[in-house]
Amino acid sequence: MSEYKCCRCKSELDGYSAYEYRGFVSCEAHFDEVIQLVDAKRSDLIEREASRLKPLAGLDIHPDSPIGQVNRRILGGVIEAVAKEHPIEAEYRKGIL
Repeated sequence: MSEYKCCRCKSELDGYSAYEYRGFVSCEAHFDEVIQLVDAKRSDLIEREASRLKPLAGLDIHPDSPIGQVNRRILGGVIEAVAKEHPIEAEYRKGIL
């Protein structure tokens, strides 16, 4: 029984023929392609996260401070939207390209 499965071609691999890059497993034939896809997806996620957090940058949203409480009341929808995980991020965490 194989331990690993290539994330591109779904071929079953043993521990000696499997290549891993940032949590994604591939066969030798698809390793370079997987590196490019993972790097592209990762940079896209970093860009999305930065733009998603931009409205809250530098704001006090700590629930113990009076200013933070007011900011939480005013920006409640934005804070809720930022707290949700994007489906692309969920796929990335599961190892799906």
